[in-house]
Amino acid sequence: MDSYIAFSGGVDSTALALLYPDETPIFTDTGWEFPELYAHIDKFEQVTGRAVKRIKPKATLPDEIRRQKFFPNHGARWCTRTMKIEPMNKFLKERLPCELWIGLRADEPARTGNTTDLPGLTIRYPMRERGMTRYDALKVCIDSDLLPRYPVYMARGGCVGCFYKRPAEVKAMVHLVPEIIAELEQLEKDVQDEREKPFHCFANCGKSIEQMRKEQTENTLFDIGKVWAAAAEDDDIGDACGLFCHR
Repeated sequence: MDSYIAFSGGVDSTALALLYPDETPIFTDTGWEFPELYAHIDKFEQVTGRAVKRIKPKATLPDEIRRQKFFPNHGARWCTRTMKIEPMNKFLKERLPCELWIGLRADEPARTGNTTDLPGLTIRYPMRERGMTRYDALKVCIDSDLLPRYPVYMARGGCVGCFYKRPAEVKAMVHLVPEIIAELEQLEKDVQDEREKPFHCFANCGKSIEQMRKEQTENTLFDIGKVWAAAAEDDDIGDACGLFCHR
């Protein structure tokens, strides 16, 4: 039976793929990931000599947002379903019976992965089976020189417009990647309709990207500690995107 590894580009999925060199890593691409995430996947392929199966969408997430004029949000998390879970399940259906291996650890027993009930599909958590912790996963990545090193604005994951980002992360983006912020600001303007209450890309901020950008001055710095503190405080939020959170 063939086995596939859900590869998101984070520490845990990278460690899992390194632990099992004979299995096939699969990355479901939203078409809207940070360049650093794509660079890590490229490095993984170069270091290991293995190919990561990349499932690319027919339309990117920004294209879908423009088409629907609707941002994913806490009440309508359609991005994970349409851009991650459904493409993954379509890939697996064509290869049944098979196994999908997910990098959840023994020290996070409350988290769940892909819970889709596909006849012939077996879901396994090999790191949990081996009793591995975050420390163990980090060590596996470090030993292979494949520890993901992402900037502070990726504390909540690899997707550029993830609505889980906290104000501290968005503020870091304003300062560190203004070109991406400019693209997001335009996207936010493109999807507005005639409602009195505007639709925000980053709902956690409670304001538009344009407002956040204008509030920043050259003398206003972001606090790196606050970025990671916000991510740590919301650690349980990882359940919302299941195995697809890249932290």
